[in-house]
Amino acid sequence: MQVFKLFMKILKKNIFTSMIYVIVFVSVSIPMAKSAASDRNFKDTPMTIAVFDEDDTPESRALVEFIGRKHKLKELENDKDKIMQALYFETVNYVLIINDGYSEKLAGGASDGMFSTYHIHDSYATVMVSQLLDSYVSSVRAYTAGGMDISSAQESAAEAVLTEAEVTVARSNGTENFSESTSANFRYMTYILISVIINALCPVLLKLSKKEFRFRTNCSCMKPTTYTMAVFAGSTLFIVMLWTALMVVSVIQNGGMFKGYAWFAVLNSFIYTLVCTSIALLICAFEPSDTVVNLMTQIIGLGSSFLCGVFIPQSMLGDGVLAAAKFLPAYWYVNVVEMLSGSEAFDGKRLAAYLLIECGFAAALLLIAVVVSRVKYTSTAIRLPRLAPKTQE
Repeated sequence: MQVFKLFMKILKKNIFTSMIYVIVFVSVSIPMAKSAASDRNFKDTPMTIAVFDEDDTPESRALVEFIGRKHKLKELENDKDKIMQALYFETVNYVLIINDGYSEKLAGGASDGMFSTYHIHDSYATVMVSQLLDSYVSSVRAYTAGGMDISSAQESAAEAVLTEAEVTVARSNGTENFSESTSANFRYMTYILISVIINALCPVLLKLSKKEFRFRTNCSCMKPTTYTMAVFAGSTLFIVMLWTALMVVSVIQNGGMFKGYAWFAVLNSFIYTLVCTSIALLICAFEPSDTVVNLMTQIIGLGSSFLCGVFIPQSMLGDGVLAAAKFLPAYWYVNVVEMLSGSEAFDGKRLAAYLLIECGFAAALLLIAVVVSRVKYTSTAIRLPRLAPKTQE
């Protein structure tokens, strides 16, 4: 009981730093999760465009009318300084100049020098406007090549380019009751678990493993099993409380209790919590300094998050990076979340295999930690000097 009380007392002194990670995680993960959920819903936003028609022909006026059907037209004085001022203060987003000779080049098939444009910086919106102009010009030429007159060709091209297709995002069966925000929350939880557990658990275990404390324990009447069980009870209480707190945040963010496939994510997070605990125990087995512990937290937390698809989707990572990431437990954790989110087809056997691999990592890391600790303990244990054997006279 005394060891358990000492464990909790030391943990209380180090819990503030760890709670900073949790607070930052809660304040950052919620908007990031909402952003991830909105990524699937694309909306084409109209831009404010100023158009200067220097060609002033029926063809150029038809183009201006076509642009006005898609975007907002704004009148602006044709002066370069005022154009740049309007762009700087964002009263207009894009300035298009239909150069003189546009109609002749449209009929003749030439494409260079038809337009001049002004915009402050490149963006998806400016690229979309350029693509819109290219699509319109290409469609007009295609219709005229098919035998239409220029007027009918412009009307048909405008209708064809402005036609919007209804897009439905397909979701696999694995995403049932597992929203995009829930998926993002569990994905980002990878970093917070490893960071909090190492930063909070390692300082406690390192202080308990100091030689002074170890020597006093060895000299006392306390059994090694009692000491080990007290440390194990304190560590278990801490990681369960941390995991429970993160699950409460996830339930709030999910909008209610988990259902269906979401419970696999809960199980996955608990297994990964055990993996992180094993990593912390392995680090403590080497008795590093506090500076090294902080350094290891950043290296392991950030390194595994970037390599395994937490901050960057696995689909954007190279084959070599993914091949190396397979040796990290976070890779298999993220694979479970990806499967539940619908990024890949749900397969119960593969899901079970991923969870078993994580359990294997936890068991292997714990075994290595026990072996290293046993070697360290043996080397620092107090040994009584051997008495010289008596010699017979």
